[in-house]
Amino acid sequence: MRVLLVLGFSAIFLLILFVLTHEVVIEQETSYDEAVFRYIDRFRSPVVTSVLTFFTFFGSVNFLLPAYILLSLYFIFFKKNNARSFNIAAIGLSSGVLLRVVKSIFQRHRPLHPLIADVTGFSFPSGHSFSSFTFVGVLIYMLWKSNARTVLKYGGTGVLFILATIIAFSRVYLQVHYASDVVAGFCMSFVWLSLCIFLLRRLNMPRTGQST
Repeated sequence: MRVLLVLGFSAIFLLILFVLTHEVVIEQETSYDEAVFRYIDRFRSPVVTSVLTFFTFFGSVNFLLPAYILLSLYFIFFKKNNARSFNIAAIGLSSGVLLRVVKSIFQRHRPLHPLIADVTGFSFPSGHSFSSFTFVGVLIYMLWKSNARTVLKYGGTGVLFILATIIAFSRVYLQVHYASDVVAGFCMSFVWLSLCIFLLRRLNMPRTGQST
């Protein structure tokens, strides 16, 4: 049942990703994205801008790279689980490579008036959205594989997902990404993480007898 749900959601998100790519990259349709910007303008304030500028850092490579490294080291030295450490590192590295490849293929330019400085690179999909949802997905997966109480699993899942959502939303609010970039990043994250977990489970089970 769980596998069917994952496959079903993956198919839906792949379809959304395909539609977004066709509409906003190939057809260059921006009316939806511009409408989202106009709606957010109603709620923009210096306080909200400061808060979301703070949160957006947690989706950057400056935070996520050390986070992946520390998480991998934790499973090596404290949990004595080299397979889990390898899996985390493999997901982190492969996600970064995939993101760069996809961005270089589509080469969509960013919005013209960002609210923060020194924003470089292409816009589609959102790297912060893709990377934060991927990392949070790794944490959620490990949480549900742990022996934590069910209430903590649900609570932790909710908190982590909300955090990733805030990070993704911050990119639109700060006008460094279009809403379609962020949605595409989330869809790609779910599909990619599901594929990684499936492949790593198949890779590790014959060799170690352990799941990811």
